Amino acid sequence: MTSQPRPRWDVVVAGSGPAGLAVAAACADRGLATVVVAPATGPWAHTYGMWADELADAEVALLGGARAGVRYPTTLVRTGAGDHDLGRAYARLDNGSVHAALLDRLRAGGGEVVTGTVEQVLDGRTAALADGTRLHGTLVVDARGGGPATAQQRAWGERVPGPVPDVVPEGGALLMDWTALRDPADPQPPAFLYGMGLDDGTVLLEATSLAARPPVPLPALRDRLHAHLARHGLRSLGEPEKVAIPLDATAAGTGAPVGAAAGLVHPATGYSVATSLRLGPVVADAVVGGAGPAEVRSLVRSRRRRATLALLGLGREVLLDLDEEQTDTFFRAFFTLPARSWATYLAVDSSPAAVAATMLRVAAALPAPGRRALLTAVVRALRR
Repeated sequence: MTSQPRPRWDVVVAGSGPAGLAVAAACADRGLATVVVAPATGPWAHTYGMWADELADAEVALLGGARAGVRYPTTLVRTGAGDHDLGRAYARLDNGSVHAALLDRLRAGGGEVVTGTVEQVLDGRTAALADGTRLHGTLVVDARGGGPATAQQRAWGERVPGPVPDVVPEGGALLMDWTALRDPADPQPPAFLYGMGLDDGTVLLEATSLAARPPVPLPALRDRLHAHLARHGLRSLGEPEKVAIPLDATAAGTGAPVGAAAGLVHPATGYSVATSLRLGPVVADAVVGGAGPAEVRSLVRSRRRRATLALLGLGREVLLDLDEEQTDTFFRAFFTLPARSWATYLAVDSSPAAVAATMLRVAAALPAPGRRALLTAVVRALRR
């Protein structure tokens, strides 16, 4: 009996975003023959925010403790009730440094990068490229991002000269300002202002629709942001940042999906990068231990995580039904909870029981009209 030749690669990674490179670098570190396939492998263009403690976890897991971003000790939420410092530091990923570090680790471990577009993942072990090439491995990791979605988070961002302490706390981050973009005379879909200082002394401000179905058109967010900038005498610098995050995309059906391709985008907030970075070494350890496509898929999309995502998806559906005033009321109550409770809701790795408990605490914290609006939205969501 003739033995079959060993595949050229142990791991083929389709996609070079944070999720893909985190897995690829960790696999190469562990001696696995790894190749990344993507149309382009330049530094990531979008601004990635996360909590400072999540950034610290990523620094330890992926970079040996090397600094991976900027911390903002003050994290502000602004609602109709005023300003509230959350007492939890925020952070921004240093895209250039982290991207370069992960590529260096990939190559130091003998990994390679191929420029191309993966059109299909076949049987979890073959990547079919647009030019007809097929790359075979023991495992194909699908990190090509989220698929089509009916609900999206969208944002239009502009850089302005800084600092602007009356808008964004100096040295801190503005997580949500639900008052800045509202005009009582002209009700519109709920949107908040998000902002933080950048390395060059400018400030990034984004008009953000947290969740909408159909998605809020980007030009509408642009117009609301520009009106806010004009009121504050601020001018835009450089090119805008345009964001569209699928919130209800299904997980990729083949291969071993990670990141957005695995449906790990938080259904109610759009966050995914911290989870993706943290899972890189976990996936690599599983592959070293002999896990194939099905096993990695079950690891990334565990029963517990799927249950949590389903509850968070219900939370997204509830938010979709709230108007501007109801949304402001919701977040007033949400951030009056103990930090442990609201932080639980913002993490896809939380237990379903903990997420459900936070949902109940929010309902209890709302005033009677807000509670009625919330319960009505829950009933509508369950009937969909």
